[in-house]
Amino acid sequence: MPKEYHVGIDIGGTFTDVVILDPGSGRASLGKRLTSTDNPGRAVIEVIREMLDRDGIAASQVVKAIHGTTLVTNLIIERKGAVTGVLTTRGFRDALEIGREMRYDIYDIFIELPKPLAPRRRRVEVTERLDNNGQILIPLTEEEAERAVNELLALGVESAAISLLHSFRNPAHERMLRDLLLAKRPGFPVSISSEVAPEVREYERTSTTVANAYTMPAVRRYMEILEKGLVELGIRGRLYIMLSTGGITSPQTASQHPIRLVESGPAGGALAAAWIGGQTGQANIISFDMGGTTAKTCIIQNGEPVRVNEFEVGRVYRFKKGSGLPVKIPVIEMIEIGAGGGSIAAIGSLGTLQVGPESAGADPGPACYGRGGKDPTVTDADLFLGYLDPDFFLGGEMKLNPKLAEVALQEKIAGPLNLSLERAAWGVHEVVNENMANASRIHAVEKGIDPRRFSLVAFGGAGPVHAYQVAEKLRLETIVIPPGAGVCSAFGFLLAPMSFDLSRSYITRLEELQWERLNFIYAELESKGRELLLDAGVALKDMQFIRSADMRYAGQGFEISVSLPEGQYGPGQREGFRRAFEKEYQDIYQRLCPEIPIEGVNWRLAATGPRPQIGAGTRWPKGTSLAEAFKGGRRVFLPAAGRYEEVPVYDRYRLPVGVKFDGPAIVEERESTVVMNGPGTAWVDPSGSLLVQLVRH
Repeated sequence: MPKEYHVGIDIGGTFTDVVILDPGSGRASLGKRLTSTDNPGRAVIEVIREMLDRDGIAASQVVKAIHGTTLVTNLIIERKGAVTGVLTTRGFRDALEIGREMRYDIYDIFIELPKPLAPRRRRVEVTERLDNNGQILIPLTEEEAERAVNELLALGVESAAISLLHSFRNPAHERMLRDLLLAKRPGFPVSISSEVAPEVREYERTSTTVANAYTMPAVRRYMEILEKGLVELGIRGRLYIMLSTGGITSPQTASQHPIRLVESGPAGGALAAAWIGGQTGQANIISFDMGGTTAKTCIIQNGEPVRVNEFEVGRVYRFKKGSGLPVKIPVIEMIEIGAGGGSIAAIGSLGTLQVGPESAGADPGPACYGRGGKDPTVTDADLFLGYLDPDFFLGGEMKLNPKLAEVALQEKIAGPLNLSLERAAWGVHEVVNENMANASRIHAVEKGIDPRRFSLVAFGGAGPVHAYQVAEKLRLETIVIPPGAGVCSAFGFLLAPMSFDLSRSYITRLEELQWERLNFIYAELESKGRELLLDAGVALKDMQFIRSADMRYAGQGFEISVSLPEGQYGPGQREGFRRAFEKEYQDIYQRLCPEIPIEGVNWRLAATGPRPQIGAGTRWPKGTSLAEAFKGGRRVFLPAAGRYEEVPVYDRYRLPVGVKFDGPAIVEERESTVVMNGPGTAWVDPSGSLLVQLVRH
């Protein structure tokens, strides 16, 4: 019987990464090339075809392909989605502008708020009204529905979002409008809030539904093109899509809920980091994913990434919380900063060095790529400092030009600031490291976490280059660099279970909770979850349903997530619900308010299939001695000495397991480079990961 393979596909802003995995043995084939920005699918097909030919794998042996994409995020950020119209309850046409009536920067008198994806002229009011319990106060007549739908279609919209007041309690009016619209335009892209985000908070629910409708037509087309391309390549296995929660789903479900893909790519990296931590005995880790455009960090406690139920996208100031459009979807919580290999270094308005958030991307890319880029980037600085081998970038497939990097650094940084080239390049490297470390430190503190008790799992094309200095700044003791670090997110896709998250709002105090109603909610959620999993090919016996609730003290504005048991609920569970809430609240805030009633707000269900089982075999052959892995020496800049010194360079593929070597040192593999530009001890763990133990005084 021929072997079966799984493929993970990650399209980033600069590089497209592909992993072809034999799940039985754990052996993986890795591919990486510049993203084809004009047609992202082209690079995917080209690199898969090249890898299949290189490794002698027949396309028919690929039984599963899993894809994570930045398409949804980019559509919103670049405002390239569909012309979207909105149907909303009369009197609520301006909800998208009014928002939460909050300023994300109270001292900025020129504050710029995010512009709605659907402008006011394309929002149509409907005469209907429900109360907060879903009871009809003003019925939606057939004549009114006909008028509103005709008025919307007359605006020339390409998709529609329907978000009516309190529809999460009673979706009848939303469904009536949707059915009428589809009767007039079969197959028309339409999203209703009672299915996209059936939760309280009018602004967030409407914003999420509009974003879903805005991206739906492009995602539909993209899914069709990608599926067709894989079939033409000879791959007959099913295509699955990565969700922001770390689960996967079918292209059909993803096309109906494209907003669930907004953090699709980075979620794979967090899953991979958690799995690698488990393989090396590190349960509490900070994942550090630095690619060509951005860097992302995620807190992983007890082997699981932290998840939240709300996210912002399309920020006016990309890294300023509150300046974006809120979307109520479950995501793996990460912080993102504009610090990638392509991040542009420049002199700011105050005459100081700044790095990012602007990126050179894949085209034209850093100056050293020789593709027309003139601005110095992090990659140019790393090359000048000796951390990258110009003849071994992407394993020698892509040559770098040190002279172009030098010219860009001299003209844009060293000359204007009257610095030597060494100090200018190190300044770029140091600033980007400090940006990443500071963001990670703040994120950890906000979670009540001491980062010094965590290990750093570093990956992405640029992550291993910068991990040592980031760990130094965070006072971490251990760095873990997985094999194939440059394509780790694509590998993470192959670790994801089939999954979908569902929710319903039902605001009630525990003392007043109607147990029959709660049981009905969970029965309805499980029925929908079962339907989605069956559609994705999961057997009934392999399904798992995990319950949780958003709870708070009465009067509070925000909730915390509380795990709930399975089964039928009744008055006997009230005290258990209370204890579960108080435990979570105590862990987060270190106090309780026993005199205040507890409220349940949103009731959630994660419907999941089994986690894929991957063999523990080696991903590539390893050497038998350190001498066998030695490639020679290279002069690199060592910050402690303040000068260039020659350090040993090792071949990552030939490092023997368990043999230790001391830094400073460089370890190279095709997709990334590990830089130890200070003291420490490194060795390859039996799992295949490279562990670096830093010196602590």
